[in-house]
Amino acid sequence: MRYIVILNLSGYLGEISKYVRVDRLNDIEKSTFFKIMNTYQPATHLKLRRHREPYNKDEYNTIKTLQELNLVEVRNKKKSFIGKEIFYVLTSYGLFYIFSNLVSYPPQLLTKYQHNIILNTLLSPYFEVETIEHSTACFYSVITRYLQECCRTTIHRIDTHTATNNLAKDEGRLAKILESDLQWHAKVAAFKLAVMYSQSNILKMVNSKDIVNDSARVAMYELETTMKANLSKDKKFIHLLKEVHADFGHGFEELTDVKD
Repeated sequence: MRYIVILNLSGYLGEISKYVRVDRLNDIEKSTFFKIMNTYQPATHLKLRRHREPYNKDEYNTIKTLQELNLVEVRNKKKSFIGKEIFYVLTSYGLFYIFSNLVSYPPQLLTKYQHNIILNTLLSPYFEVETIEHSTACFYSVITRYLQECCRTTIHRIDTHTATNNLAKDEGRLAKILESDLQWHAKVAAFKLAVMYSQSNILKMVNSKDIVNDSARVAMYELETTMKANLSKDKKFIHLLKEVHADFGHGFEELTDVKD
């Protein structure tokens, strides 16, 4: 029985194929970009939560540059008795810039933007929101590396395909190639997590020479054991892990059955 998730890459490719690479942000652009990344509160199904953004004049000028780079956009404006309230949010390109460059970002970013086409394509098929919300440092390091690999592979495939083909006419072929690549990255991430969260490897992490305090060891053991329990309850992740197990089993059988 096969468990693989079939990805719908049409919307994802349509969005990312227009992504313009940003080579580098200067210090104030980076600082303002990080502020937007860390302060935005998303809309809920009931109402849009508003707050007054603490930007100074220089930052407002910098935001214009970030908007021109298509990294941020205005979500909402409102005048009130406390002044102008403005929501600046990350665009899909802003998120793609963060993920592909492995910019340091909190796990909350992944839940705030969970409905964005990028995360809806790369993360949502494999992990429940609750699992991401309870990320530990060890788990999160695997997730951030996975997203980076996916984004960099996407850019590489688009660039390679564009150089030799008409992207608009042959998007279907590109989607199939990229789907295989992205599924491979997901399986590698699942394999890493399965190995990382074996009991023996949790104990190795806890007994690392970098952790010298017994209380810290106990705290880390409890955190990672809880993370393991959360993963075991995540139906999406288990779905993926079963696919990895099946693929590994088939490969193992075929390789060990090869006769000289």
